[in-house]
Amino acid sequence: MVKAMYVHVPFCDSICAYCDFGRCKMQPQLADRWLTAIERELLKRQLPTAISTLYIGGGTPSALSVKQLDTLLTLLDDYAQQTEEYSVEANPENLSLEKLAVMKAHGVNRISLGVQSFNDQLIKRIERHHDKKRIDQALDQIHEAGIHNISIDLMYGLPDQTIAMLMEDLNLAANDERIKHISIYSLTIEEHSKFGRQKIAPCDNELEGTMYELIVKTLPEYGYQHYEISNFAKPGYESKHNQMYWRYEDYAGIGCGASGKENHIRYDRPFQLLNYLNDEEVFERLELSKSDEMFEFIMMGLRMKQGISLSRFEALFQCSLSDVYASAIHQNIARGWLLIEGDSLRPSEAGMTFLNDVLMAFMD
Repeated sequence: MVKAMYVHVPFCDSICAYCDFGRCKMQPQLADRWLTAIERELLKRQLPTAISTLYIGGGTPSALSVKQLDTLLTLLDDYAQQTEEYSVEANPENLSLEKLAVMKAHGVNRISLGVQSFNDQLIKRIERHHDKKRIDQALDQIHEAGIHNISIDLMYGLPDQTIAMLMEDLNLAANDERIKHISIYSLTIEEHSKFGRQKIAPCDNELEGTMYELIVKTLPEYGYQHYEISNFAKPGYESKHNQMYWRYEDYAGIGCGASGKENHIRYDRPFQLLNYLNDEEVFERLELSKSDEMFEFIMMGLRMKQGISLSRFEALFQCSLSDVYASAIHQNIARGWLLIEGDSLRPSEAGMTFLNDVLMAFMD
């Protein structure tokens, strides 16, 4: 049963130097056609309306005009009646009180703001189009609109970023009472991004590791719980939608560029906008075997500090995780990377850091 929905908005006012997501430059007429295609897809798929979490990402949803945003959210109204968490991604430079008022009117209760850094030099280096002052204004606008669950994205391992710059970003974010949740990701140089084409060297592994250690040490000192590898939250502000992924619940992906998992089938939707507009899109579907699903359940669940419920694994797969993966569990406990506490198999802090190595044992 689908409990979560992700809607992919492919439009951006500009393309960031590091980005390789499915997106294109904003064109108002194209966006209008896309809204028609979204309406057609929702009518065709007839998804259940009892959705617990709804997330609109991209791309840049806030690149839509006020009217276009209202149209999109109206199309989603039936799915938003029972949502506990309704999130929209936004960028500081194209967010406005008018757009926020539309979101609030449709039940949006969480904003994920694409900050990336508070350092104007770094913001310019990655070709974002806001500055520290505009970030502060956007945070004020979100609060003024009556939306108090605010998450921000930060990045580390950026070109020319120093430890001191990272610490300044962490301190500014953690000292801001408006910010309840912080997602922080290391820069990956994607082949087809501008940085990839320019052959920008990735961050040195040792420096990246040092930065991550500082992040996981610093943010909890300010009351942010490290509840997932890349995510920190004030108590009660953990992302409910992302936890749907990590707990291996079914979710629907709407729009070209979106992915989903429903009824033992995972699907990816290539970013082919014109095909989508013309109702000619092809879903890339993979029927998951029991062993696929067991491994994915482990892979996603061990991203979280609370880890995996052993009883839920057994209920889903009719076998004991401790029996099927006895060797992998034993190896990782011996290394100090996994712990069994009551009904949970969970990673230690070191296990979260070395999750790829943890998972290798489950693949043998």
